[in-house]
Formats: sequence, structure tokens, C-alpha cells
Amino acid sequence: MSLSYEGASGGRIAALDDVSLSLGPGVIGVMGQTGSGKTTLLEVMAGALPPDAGGMTFDGADALRGDGARRLRAAVGMVSQIPERQFFESTVEREMAFGLIARGMDADAARMRASEALSELGLNLDELAMRSPFSLSGGQQRRVAIASVLALRPKLLLLDEPTAGLDPRSRSACLDAVRMAGRSGATVIVASHDANALAAVADRVVVLERGCVTLDGSARELLGNAPLMREHGLEPACASRAATALRRAGLAVPGAPLTAEELATAIAEGRGLA
Repeated sequence: MSLSYEGASGGRIAALDDVSLSLGPGVIGVMGQTGSGKTTLLEVMAGALPPDAGGMTFDGADALRGDGARRLRAAVGMVSQIPERQFFESTVEREMAFGLIARGMDADAARMRASEALSELGLNLDELAMRSPFSLSGGQQRRVAIASVLALRPKLLLLDEPTAGLDPRSRSACLDAVRMAGRSGATVIVASHDANALAAVADRVVVLERGCVTLDGSARELLGNAPLMREHGLEPACASRAATALRRAGLAVPGAPLTAEELATAIAEGRGLA
């Protein structure tokens, strides 16, 4: 599919250029420099932006019109890069319960589900219930926005820079929740500049450049290859950078470690200590 917009000086600029992807359950990371088309791709997947050319299917049906479009809207949950843009209720409790009640859940069950989702993100509904979501800190707003969508248990979960602005503990809780959603059978798309976050949760990574897919492979194949990431203007995961530096210094580091734990194991194996 393709999507373009009118440039400031006239003419059309391609936001997405002949993008073709087949996505299934699990966590898929979408990387790319600013302006590469990551957010636009999520908005098209959510049904918020129709492509200029090409099509999109969901569960085997045309997701751009008719019953297929209705099924997509019922199954998708998206958290924007600026979470306060999706708040519209006066309190956190009402914000969390709105989508659940709209889908037919009674108030008590909705509150329980909301409390569970917030707890996964390290927040307590009883403490935040009567506060305005707009009065929360930036990190709290992001976690409430993510929890409000997780509570719906969407079949297609779209997250735009979900870890931005989070402290280490909140970031870890967010990544745990993303990982759990992918393991539950949902298709989770995470657009992020954070290679370390994607290394922790993604099964597959897609790289966009100027609206085109230039890389598509397993997270280990791509994020574990520091030279390849830099070749495409992306910052590699820390473990991959460290492994590359250690190899240049003459230390044997087998495999493609993605996390600090994997790097430590690889170093031990390389020195015959495992």
C-alpha cells in the first residue's frame, strides 16, 4: 500500500511507498529515523488513514470497507506517541472504564479489569481513580494510556514509542506488559527508536526508510547486527554495540547477544567459562 501527502512547496510526498507486510501474532518492532513513516503506518493499520493505493486485509476480510472495516475497529487498540491526545474523560477511573463499558462490560467488572491493567503498568487504580488524567506526570499519562488499551485485550495492539519518558521501573513494567500481550496471541506492533526496548520484546523487526521497507527479519538477525543497524542510520542495541567493540579488541563473543544477560553469557562462552 502507498500513501502520500501534499508538500509545503507543492507536489506529493510519499509517506508510505509500496509497503507490503504480512503480520501475525507476536511482537513486531517498527524502526526508522524521524519521518520514515512509522506513525503513518500505525495509523493506516488502525484504520484511521486510508491508503491512496493498495489494500489491507484483517482476518481475511477487506479492512478498508464494510464488515471488514468494522471488524478491524472492534479488534484494534492504539496508543499514540502523545498519550494526552487520547484522553477525554474527567477522571482516571472513567477513562479506564469507558471502552470496557462501551463494549458491554458492567461497571464492577470494568473496574476490576481496569485495576488489573493499571497494576501491570505499576499503577494503583485506588490511588489515581478520582484524579484527572491530565494532571498526571508524563510517565503516568503514558502508562494510563497503555493500560486503558491493554484492558480491552485487543487482537491488534499498536504502540507508538511506548517507553518514551518512562523511568527504568515503569519502562520494565511496560515492556513486560507488551511481552505478555504478544504471548497471549495478539499481534503487537511497536514503533520505536529504542533498540534496547525492542531487543527485549520483539520477535521480528521491520525498518522503514522514507516510507519504504528496507529491512525485515528476526529481532536477533537485525538488532544483533550493529554494523547493519548503523548502515541504515539506526542506533543498535547496547549489547550488540558492546559485542562489536569487544570483538574489535580481540575478545571472542559468539552469537548475536541482544541483552546484557545474553552478552555476559556470550563472553563467558567465548572465554571457555560457561
